[in-house]
Amino acid sequence: MHTAIVPETLTGFLAAFEGCFAAPSYRNFVTLMTGWVRCLGRRTVTAMVLAADAVGSRHISVFHRFFSRARWVLDELGRVVFHLALPWLPAEGPLIVILDDTLCRKGGKGIALASMHHDPLRSTARKPFFSFGHVWVVLALWVPLPMGGTRGFALPLLFRLYRSTRRGGQADAASRPTRGRRLQAAQAAHTQEVRPTKLELAREMLAIVASWAGARSLYAVADSVYAGRTLLERRPANVQIISRLRMDAALWTPPPPRRPRQTGRPRRRGVRLPTPTALAAAGRRWRAVTVTIYGRTVTAQVLVCRALWYVALREHPVRIVVVRDPTGKRKDEAFFCTDATLDAASILEMYARRWTLEVTFHDTKQYLGFEDAQSQTARAVLRTAPLAGIVYDLILLWAAGRLQRGGALPMVVRPWYRTKATPSFLDMLVALRQDEERRDLSGPPSLARRTQNPCPRCQYRLPAAA
Repeated sequence: MHTAIVPETLTGFLAAFEGCFAAPSYRNFVTLMTGWVRCLGRRTVTAMVLAADAVGSRHISVFHRFFSRARWVLDELGRVVFHLALPWLPAEGPLIVILDDTLCRKGGKGIALASMHHDPLRSTARKPFFSFGHVWVVLALWVPLPMGGTRGFALPLLFRLYRSTRRGGQADAASRPTRGRRLQAAQAAHTQEVRPTKLELAREMLAIVASWAGARSLYAVADSVYAGRTLLERRPANVQIISRLRMDAALWTPPPPRRPRQTGRPRRRGVRLPTPTALAAAGRRWRAVTVTIYGRTVTAQVLVCRALWYVALREHPVRIVVVRDPTGKRKDEAFFCTDATLDAASILEMYARRWTLEVTFHDTKQYLGFEDAQSQTARAVLRTAPLAGIVYDLILLWAAGRLQRGGALPMVVRPWYRTKATPSFLDMLVALRQDEERRDLSGPPSLARRTQNPCPRCQYRLPAAA
Protein backbone atom coordinates (compact mmCIF):
# COMPACT_ATOMS: atom_id res chain seq x y z
CA MET A 1 0.00 0.00 0.00
CA HIS A 2 1.26 3.44 -0.89
CA THR A 3 2.03 5.69 2.08
CA ALA A 4 1.66 9.39 1.40
CA ILE A 5 4.49 11.55 2.67
CA VAL A 6 2.89 14.08 4.99
CA PRO A 7 4.69 16.46 7.36
CA GLU A 8 4.49 15.31 10.96
CA THR A 9 2.97 18.64 11.93
CA LEU A 10 0.12 18.05 9.47
CA THR A 11 -0.43 14.38 10.31
CA GLY A 12 -2.29 15.25 13.49
CA PHE A 13 -4.76 17.44 11.63
CA LEU A 14 -5.45 14.74 9.04
CA ALA A 15 -5.86 12.11 11.76
CA ALA A 16 -8.73 14.15 13.21
CA PHE A 17 -10.74 13.33 10.07
CA GLU A 18 -10.25 9.58 10.32
CA GLY A 19 -13.65 9.04 11.93
CA CYS A 20 -15.39 10.65 8.95
CA PHE A 21 -14.34 7.90 6.53
CA ALA A 22 -14.04 4.18 6.18
CA ALA A 23 -10.46 2.89 6.18
CA PRO A 24 -9.99 2.77 2.37
CA SER A 25 -11.61 6.18 1.91
CA TYR A 26 -9.43 7.67 4.61
CA ARG A 27 -6.28 6.51 2.80
CA ASN A 28 -7.59 8.10 -0.39
CA PHE A 29 -8.40 11.27 1.56
CA VAL A 30 -4.83 11.55 2.87
CA THR A 31 -3.43 10.96 -0.61
CA LEU A 32 -5.64 13.61 -2.17
CA MET A 33 -4.90 16.12 0.59
CA THR A 34 -1.18 15.60 0.04
CA GLY A 35 -1.58 16.03 -3.70
CA TRP A 36 -3.77 19.09 -3.19
CA VAL A 37 -0.94 20.80 -1.32
CA ARG A 38 1.80 19.69 -3.68
CA CYS A 39 0.03 20.31 -6.97
CA LEU A 40 1.27 23.37 -8.84
CA GLY A 41 -1.23 23.40 -11.70
CA ARG A 42 -4.93 22.79 -12.05
CA ARG A 43 -6.42 20.69 -9.26
CA THR A 44 -7.79 17.81 -11.28
CA VAL A 45 -7.98 14.39 -9.65
CA THR A 46 -5.30 13.00 -11.95
CA ALA A 47 -2.97 15.94 -11.30
CA MET A 48 -3.36 15.57 -7.53
CA VAL A 49 -2.61 11.84 -7.66
CA LEU A 50 0.50 12.59 -9.71
CA ALA A 51 1.57 15.30 -7.26
CA ALA A 52 1.09 12.92 -4.32
CA ASP A 53 3.37 10.36 -6.02
CA ALA A 54 0.57 7.79 -5.80
CA VAL A 55 0.54 6.62 -9.41
CA GLY A 56 0.47 2.83 -9.43
CA SER A 57 -0.61 2.46 -5.83
CA ARG A 58 -4.27 2.05 -6.79
CA HIS A 59 -6.24 2.39 -9.98
CA ILE A 60 -6.94 6.00 -10.89
CA SER A 61 -10.70 5.37 -10.92
CA VAL A 62 -10.55 4.72 -7.16
CA PHE A 63 -9.72 8.38 -6.54
CA HIS A 64 -12.49 9.53 -8.88
CA ARG A 65 -14.97 7.30 -7.04
CA PHE A 66 -13.88 8.94 -3.78
CA PHE A 67 -15.87 11.98 -4.88
CA SER A 68 -18.70 10.33 -6.80
CA ARG A 69 -19.51 7.16 -4.83
CA ALA A 70 -17.68 6.87 -1.51
CA ARG A 71 -19.78 7.11 1.65
CA TRP A 72 -18.76 10.20 3.57
CA VAL A 73 -20.54 13.39 4.59
CA LEU A 74 -19.05 16.78 3.78
CA ASP A 75 -20.65 18.49 6.78
CA GLU A 76 -18.76 16.15 9.11
CA LEU A 77 -15.49 17.52 7.77
CA GLY A 78 -16.70 21.02 8.59
CA ARG A 79 -17.53 19.89 12.10
CA VAL A 80 -13.99 18.59 12.59
CA VAL A 81 -12.57 21.92 11.39
CA PHE A 82 -14.92 23.72 13.79
CA HIS A 83 -13.54 21.81 16.78
CA LEU A 84 -9.94 22.22 15.58
CA ALA A 85 -10.43 25.99 15.42
CA LEU A 86 -12.12 26.37 18.83
CA PRO A 87 -8.83 26.48 20.82
CA TRP A 88 -7.87 29.64 18.89
CA LEU A 89 -11.04 31.43 20.03
CA PRO A 90 -11.64 33.01 23.43
CA ALA A 91 -13.37 30.63 25.82
CA GLU A 92 -15.81 33.36 26.78
CA GLY A 93 -17.73 35.45 24.31
CA PRO A 94 -19.70 34.80 21.15
CA LEU A 95 -18.57 33.11 17.97
CA ILE A 96 -18.53 35.07 14.71
CA VAL A 97 -19.58 33.33 11.51
CA ILE A 98 -19.68 34.85 8.04
CA LEU A 99 -22.17 34.11 5.26
CA ASP A 100 -21.59 34.87 1.60
CA ASP A 101 -21.70 33.29 -1.84
CA THR A 102 -19.28 33.13 -4.74
CA LEU A 103 -19.50 32.21 -8.41
CA CYS A 104 -17.25 29.53 -9.89
CA ARG A 105 -17.22 29.93 -13.66
CA LYS A 106 -17.24 26.75 -15.72
CA GLY A 107 -16.83 25.76 -19.33
CA GLY A 108 -18.14 22.67 -21.10
CA LYS A 109 -21.49 21.01 -21.68
CA GLY A 110 -20.85 18.01 -19.44
CA ILE A 111 -20.56 19.93 -16.14
CA ALA A 112 -23.29 18.73 -13.80
CA LEU A 113 -25.65 21.09 -11.92
CA ALA A 114 -24.27 24.18 -13.68
CA SER A 115 -26.42 27.01 -15.02
CA MET A 116 -26.31 30.71 -15.86
CA HIS A 117 -25.84 33.08 -12.92
CA HIS A 118 -25.40 36.80 -12.51
CA ASP A 119 -21.72 37.67 -12.53
CA PRO A 120 -21.11 40.57 -10.14
CA LEU A 121 -17.47 41.06 -11.17
CA ARG A 122 -18.17 41.45 -14.87
CA SER A 123 -21.45 43.34 -14.56
CA THR A 124 -21.77 47.09 -14.51
CA ALA A 125 -24.50 49.39 -13.25
CA ARG A 126 -25.90 49.74 -16.76
CA LYS A 127 -25.40 46.27 -18.16
CA PRO A 128 -25.65 43.00 -16.21
CA PHE A 129 -23.48 40.08 -17.22
CA PHE A 130 -24.19 36.38 -16.74
CA SER A 131 -21.72 33.50 -16.56
CA PHE A 132 -22.12 29.73 -16.70
CA GLY A 133 -21.04 27.88 -13.57
CA HIS A 134 -21.77 27.08 -9.94
CA VAL A 135 -22.74 29.41 -7.11
CA TRP A 136 -21.66 28.26 -3.66
CA VAL A 137 -23.18 29.62 -0.46
CA VAL A 138 -20.47 29.34 2.19
CA LEU A 139 -20.52 29.65 5.97
CA ALA A 140 -17.13 30.40 7.54
CA LEU A 141 -15.90 30.81 11.10
CA TRP A 142 -13.89 33.92 11.87
CA VAL A 143 -10.74 32.99 13.81
CA PRO A 144 -8.03 35.41 15.07
CA LEU A 145 -5.01 33.31 14.13
CA PRO A 146 -1.61 34.72 15.19
CA MET A 147 -0.32 35.41 11.66
CA GLY A 148 -3.38 37.47 10.71
CA GLY A 149 -2.94 40.42 13.05
CA THR A 150 -6.21 42.16 13.88
CA ARG A 151 -7.91 41.07 10.65
CA GLY A 152 -8.15 37.35 11.36
CA PHE A 153 -9.15 34.63 8.91
CA ALA A 154 -12.38 33.09 7.70
CA LEU A 155 -12.28 29.28 7.85
CA PRO A 156 -14.95 27.75 5.58
CA LEU A 157 -17.04 25.14 7.39
CA LEU A 158 -20.18 24.43 5.35
CA PHE A 159 -20.92 24.64 1.64
CA ARG A 160 -24.22 24.59 -0.22
CA LEU A 161 -24.66 24.68 -3.98
CA TYR A 162 -27.26 27.23 -5.02
CA ARG A 163 -29.27 26.28 -8.07
CA SER A 164 -31.21 29.03 -9.78
CA THR A 165 -34.96 28.86 -9.30
CA ARG A 166 -35.57 30.39 -12.75
CA ARG A 167 -36.66 28.03 -15.47
CA GLY A 168 -36.55 29.61 -18.90
CA GLY A 169 -38.78 27.08 -20.65
CA GLN A 170 -41.50 27.43 -18.08
CA ALA A 171 -41.45 31.22 -18.20
CA ASP A 172 -41.58 31.27 -21.99
CA ALA A 173 -44.52 28.87 -22.11
CA ALA A 174 -46.43 30.78 -19.48
CA SER A 175 -46.01 34.05 -21.35
CA ARG A 176 -47.87 32.76 -24.40
CA PRO A 177 -51.61 33.40 -24.54
CA THR A 178 -52.60 29.85 -25.54
CA ARG A 179 -54.64 28.24 -22.77
CA GLY A 180 -53.29 24.75 -23.46
CA ARG A 181 -49.69 25.87 -23.13
CA ARG A 182 -50.44 27.72 -19.91
CA LEU A 183 -51.94 24.52 -18.52
CA GLN A 184 -48.88 22.53 -19.58
CA ALA A 185 -46.59 25.07 -17.92
CA ALA A 186 -48.59 24.89 -14.70
CA GLN A 187 -48.42 21.09 -14.67
CA ALA A 188 -44.67 21.18 -15.34
CA ALA A 189 -44.17 23.64 -12.49
CA HIS A 190 -46.09 21.33 -10.17
CA THR A 191 -43.92 18.33 -10.98
CA GLN A 192 -40.53 20.12 -10.88
CA GLU A 193 -38.44 20.03 -7.76
CA VAL A 194 -38.48 22.92 -5.32
CA ARG A 195 -35.03 24.45 -5.10
CA PRO A 196 -34.07 26.33 -1.92
CA THR A 197 -33.13 29.97 -2.08
CA LYS A 198 -29.87 31.42 -0.82
CA LEU A 199 -31.53 32.56 2.39
CA GLU A 200 -32.94 29.08 3.02
CA LEU A 201 -29.52 27.53 2.46
CA ALA A 202 -27.96 30.06 4.82
CA ARG A 203 -30.58 29.36 7.49
CA GLU A 204 -29.93 25.62 7.19
CA MET A 205 -26.18 26.07 7.68
CA LEU A 206 -26.70 28.46 10.59
CA ALA A 207 -28.87 25.88 12.34
CA ILE A 208 -26.13 23.26 11.94
CA VAL A 209 -23.36 25.47 13.36
CA ALA A 210 -25.65 26.67 16.17
CA SER A 211 -26.11 23.05 17.23
CA TRP A 212 -22.32 22.58 17.24
CA ALA A 213 -21.85 25.70 19.39
CA GLY A 214 -24.19 24.46 22.12
CA ALA A 215 -24.90 27.22 24.63
CA ARG A 216 -22.53 29.75 23.05
CA SER A 217 -24.08 32.58 21.09
CA LEU A 218 -23.32 33.22 17.42
CA TYR A 219 -23.14 36.49 15.52
CA ALA A 220 -23.71 35.86 11.82
CA VAL A 221 -22.33 38.58 9.53
CA ALA A 222 -23.79 38.75 6.04
CA ASP A 223 -24.30 41.14 3.17
CA SER A 224 -27.61 42.89 2.57
CA VAL A 225 -28.65 40.09 0.17
CA TYR A 226 -29.19 37.85 3.20
CA ALA A 227 -31.02 40.45 5.28
CA GLY A 228 -34.45 38.96 4.64
CA ARG A 229 -37.35 37.62 6.62
CA THR A 230 -36.49 34.02 5.79
CA LEU A 231 -33.20 34.27 7.67
CA LEU A 232 -34.01 36.84 10.35
CA GLU A 233 -37.29 35.49 11.65
CA ARG A 234 -36.50 31.77 11.53
CA ARG A 235 -32.97 31.80 12.85
CA PRO A 236 -31.95 29.68 15.88
CA ALA A 237 -32.39 31.18 19.32
CA ASN A 238 -28.67 31.64 19.97
CA VAL A 239 -27.98 33.39 16.63
CA GLN A 240 -27.86 37.15 16.06
CA ILE A 241 -27.59 38.75 12.61
CA ILE A 242 -25.42 41.73 11.61
CA SER A 243 -25.87 43.11 8.12
CA ARG A 244 -26.19 46.21 5.99
CA LEU A 245 -29.47 48.16 6.06
CA ARG A 246 -31.05 49.85 3.08
CA MET A 247 -30.85 53.63 3.27
CA ASP A 248 -34.53 53.82 2.26
CA ALA A 249 -35.70 51.16 4.72
CA ALA A 250 -39.15 51.66 6.24
CA LEU A 251 -38.70 51.94 10.02
CA TRP A 252 -41.36 51.94 12.73
CA THR A 253 -41.63 52.26 16.47
CA PRO A 254 -42.63 49.13 18.42
CA PRO A 255 -46.39 48.67 18.79
CA PRO A 256 -47.97 50.53 21.72
CA PRO A 257 -49.29 48.52 24.67
CA ARG A 258 -52.85 47.30 24.38
CA ARG A 259 -55.38 49.43 26.22
CA PRO A 260 -57.86 47.90 28.67
CA ARG A 261 -61.02 46.57 27.04
CA GLN A 262 -59.60 47.24 23.61
CA THR A 263 -61.07 44.99 20.93
CA GLY A 264 -59.86 44.00 17.52
CA ARG A 265 -56.56 42.67 16.26
CA PRO A 266 -53.50 43.93 18.19
CA ARG A 267 -51.28 46.40 16.40
CA ARG A 268 -48.09 44.97 14.93
CA ARG A 269 -46.20 48.28 14.58
CA GLY A 270 -46.34 51.79 15.91
CA VAL A 271 -45.53 55.16 14.31
CA ARG A 272 -43.57 55.46 11.07
CA LEU A 273 -40.02 56.73 11.58
CA PRO A 274 -37.72 58.53 9.13
CA THR A 275 -35.58 56.44 6.81
CA PRO A 276 -31.82 56.18 7.43
CA THR A 277 -31.30 58.72 4.64
CA ALA A 278 -33.60 61.20 6.41
CA LEU A 279 -31.95 60.48 9.76
CA ALA A 280 -28.53 61.23 8.29
CA ALA A 281 -29.74 64.42 6.60
CA ALA A 282 -31.42 65.78 9.73
CA GLY A 283 -28.95 64.39 12.24
CA ARG A 284 -27.25 66.98 14.39
CA ARG A 285 -26.03 64.70 17.16
CA TRP A 286 -23.34 62.73 15.41
CA ARG A 287 -21.08 60.88 17.82
CA ALA A 288 -17.42 60.10 17.10
CA VAL A 289 -16.49 56.42 17.46
CA THR A 290 -13.00 54.93 17.10
CA VAL A 291 -13.05 51.50 15.45
CA THR A 292 -10.47 49.05 14.10
CA ILE A 293 -11.58 47.85 10.69
CA TYR A 294 -9.67 46.30 7.78
CA GLY A 295 -6.46 46.41 9.79
CA ARG A 296 -6.61 50.16 10.49
CA THR A 297 -7.89 52.29 13.34
CA VAL A 298 -10.20 55.03 12.10
CA THR A 299 -12.70 57.48 13.55
CA ALA A 300 -16.24 57.55 12.21
CA GLN A 301 -19.35 59.55 13.02
CA VAL A 302 -22.40 57.49 13.95
CA LEU A 303 -26.07 57.90 14.72
CA VAL A 304 -27.57 55.09 16.78
CA CYS A 305 -31.28 54.31 17.12
CA ARG A 306 -33.58 51.42 17.89
CA ALA A 307 -36.46 50.74 15.52
CA LEU A 308 -38.69 48.04 14.10
CA TRP A 309 -37.79 46.97 10.57
CA TYR A 310 -41.15 45.42 9.89
CA VAL A 311 -40.39 44.22 6.37
CA ALA A 312 -37.67 41.82 7.55
CA LEU A 313 -38.30 41.29 11.26
CA ARG A 314 -41.83 41.86 12.44
CA GLU A 315 -41.70 41.19 16.17
CA HIS A 316 -38.35 42.43 17.51
CA PRO A 317 -36.73 45.86 17.06
CA VAL A 318 -33.15 46.07 15.77
CA ARG A 319 -30.27 48.34 16.63
CA ILE A 320 -29.43 50.64 13.72
CA VAL A 321 -26.12 52.43 13.19
CA VAL A 322 -25.88 55.16 10.54
CA VAL A 323 -22.25 55.86 9.66
CA ARG A 324 -20.75 58.98 8.09
CA ASP A 325 -17.18 59.39 6.89
CA PRO A 326 -15.74 62.59 8.44
CA THR A 327 -13.62 63.16 5.33
CA GLY A 328 -16.65 63.00 3.04
CA LYS A 329 -15.03 60.50 0.66
CA ARG A 330 -17.62 57.76 1.26
CA LYS A 331 -21.38 57.87 1.21
CA ASP A 332 -23.44 57.47 4.34
CA GLU A 333 -24.20 53.85 5.18
CA ALA A 334 -26.45 52.06 7.65
CA PHE A 335 -26.03 48.77 9.47
CA PHE A 336 -28.23 46.82 11.85
CA CYS A 337 -27.97 44.10 14.47
CA THR A 338 -30.76 41.95 15.88
CA ASP A 339 -29.07 42.23 19.29
CA ALA A 340 -30.38 45.59 20.49
CA THR A 341 -27.83 45.71 23.35
CA LEU A 342 -24.70 45.66 21.16
CA ASP A 343 -22.77 48.93 20.90
CA ALA A 344 -22.06 50.72 17.62
CA ALA A 345 -18.30 50.05 17.57
CA SER A 346 -18.80 46.28 17.93
CA ILE A 347 -21.37 46.25 15.11
CA LEU A 348 -19.03 48.06 12.73
CA GLU A 349 -16.00 45.96 13.63
CA MET A 350 -17.91 42.68 13.27
CA TYR A 351 -19.32 43.68 9.90
CA ALA A 352 -15.85 44.63 8.65
CA ARG A 353 -14.72 41.05 9.32
CA ARG A 354 -16.96 39.94 6.47
CA TRP A 355 -14.15 40.91 4.10
CA THR A 356 -12.02 38.02 5.34
CA LEU A 357 -14.34 35.61 3.52
CA GLU A 358 -13.71 37.50 0.29
CA VAL A 359 -9.99 36.94 0.88
CA THR A 360 -10.75 33.24 1.41
CA PHE A 361 -12.56 33.05 -1.92
CA HIS A 362 -9.62 34.71 -3.66
CA ASP A 363 -6.99 32.44 -2.11
CA THR A 364 -8.89 29.19 -2.65
CA LYS A 365 -9.52 30.03 -6.30
CA GLN A 366 -6.05 31.40 -6.98
CA TYR A 367 -3.92 28.82 -5.16
CA LEU A 368 -6.11 25.76 -4.42
CA GLY A 369 -8.27 25.41 -7.53
CA PHE A 370 -11.67 26.02 -5.96
CA GLU A 371 -13.21 26.49 -9.42
CA ASP A 372 -11.02 24.01 -11.34
CA ALA A 373 -13.19 20.93 -10.83
CA GLN A 374 -14.89 19.67 -14.01
CA SER A 375 -17.10 17.02 -12.39
CA GLN A 376 -19.79 15.47 -14.54
CA THR A 377 -21.78 13.74 -11.80
CA ALA A 378 -23.95 15.56 -9.28
CA ARG A 379 -22.43 13.95 -6.20
CA ALA A 380 -18.89 14.74 -7.31
CA VAL A 381 -19.84 18.38 -7.90
CA LEU A 382 -21.17 18.68 -4.34
CA ARG A 383 -17.91 17.34 -2.89
CA THR A 384 -14.92 18.26 -5.04
CA ALA A 385 -14.86 22.06 -4.88
CA PRO A 386 -15.71 22.31 -1.14
CA LEU A 387 -12.75 20.06 -0.34
CA ALA A 388 -10.51 22.94 -1.48
CA GLY A 389 -11.96 24.96 1.40
CA ILE A 390 -11.07 22.18 3.84
CA VAL A 391 -7.50 22.20 2.51
CA TYR A 392 -7.42 25.96 3.03
CA ASP A 393 -8.46 25.47 6.67
CA LEU A 394 -5.78 22.85 7.27
CA ILE A 395 -3.02 25.04 5.86
CA LEU A 396 -4.01 27.97 8.06
CA LEU A 397 -4.30 25.83 11.20
CA TRP A 398 -0.97 24.18 10.41
CA ALA A 399 0.73 27.58 10.07
CA ALA A 400 -0.83 28.82 13.31
CA GLY A 401 0.34 25.71 15.15
CA ARG A 402 3.85 26.15 13.83
CA LEU A 403 3.99 29.75 15.04
CA GLN A 404 2.60 28.73 18.41
CA ARG A 405 5.40 26.20 18.87
CA GLY A 406 7.98 28.92 18.24
CA GLY A 407 8.65 28.20 14.59
CA ALA A 408 8.88 30.81 11.88
CA LEU A 409 7.14 30.89 8.53
CA PRO A 410 9.59 31.72 5.75
CA MET A 411 8.46 34.54 3.53
CA VAL A 412 9.71 35.05 0.00
CA VAL A 413 11.79 38.23 -0.13
CA ARG A 414 10.18 40.78 -2.40
CA PRO A 415 12.37 43.86 -2.85
CA TRP A 416 9.48 45.82 -4.32
CA TYR A 417 7.30 45.17 -1.25
CA ARG A 418 9.35 46.22 1.77
CA THR A 419 6.43 46.99 4.09
CA LYS A 420 5.20 43.39 4.28
CA ALA A 421 5.02 42.30 7.92
CA THR A 422 2.72 39.27 7.96
CA PRO A 423 2.90 36.14 5.78
CA SER A 424 0.39 35.72 3.00
CA PHE A 425 -1.47 32.51 2.28
CA LEU A 426 1.01 31.76 -0.52
CA ASP A 427 3.86 32.00 2.00
CA MET A 428 2.10 29.47 4.26
CA LEU A 429 1.50 27.12 1.34
CA VAL A 430 5.15 27.32 0.27
CA ALA A 431 6.29 26.69 3.85
CA LEU A 432 4.16 23.55 4.03
CA ARG A 433 5.55 22.31 0.73
CA GLN A 434 9.09 22.87 1.98
CA ASP A 435 8.36 20.77 5.06
CA GLU A 436 7.13 17.99 2.78
CA GLU A 437 10.27 18.22 0.68
CA ARG A 438 12.53 17.95 3.74
CA ARG A 439 10.74 14.83 4.94
CA ASP A 440 10.66 13.42 1.43
CA LEU A 441 14.43 13.78 1.11
CA SER A 442 15.06 12.18 4.50
CA GLY A 443 12.61 9.31 3.88
CA PRO A 444 12.95 6.18 1.75
CA PRO A 445 12.71 6.49 -2.04
CA SER A 446 9.19 6.52 -3.44
CA LEU A 447 10.03 3.79 -5.96
CA ALA A 448 10.96 1.40 -3.16
CA ARG A 449 7.69 2.11 -1.40
CA ARG A 450 5.75 1.58 -4.58
CA THR A 451 7.25 -1.82 -5.35
CA GLN A 452 6.67 -3.32 -1.91
CA ASN A 453 2.92 -3.81 -2.36
CA PRO A 454 2.16 -3.14 -6.00
CA CYS A 455 -1.39 -2.93 -7.23
CA PRO A 456 -2.08 -6.02 -9.42
CA ARG A 457 -4.31 -3.98 -11.74
CA CYS A 458 -1.58 -1.43 -12.39
CA GLN A 459 1.37 -3.69 -13.26
CA TYR A 460 3.30 -2.96 -16.39
CA ARG A 461 4.67 -6.17 -17.83
CA LEU A 462 7.83 -5.74 -19.83
CA PRO A 463 8.51 -8.08 -22.75
CA ALA A 464 11.01 -10.83 -22.05
CA ALA A 465 14.51 -10.25 -23.35
CA ALA A 466 15.42 -12.23 -26.43
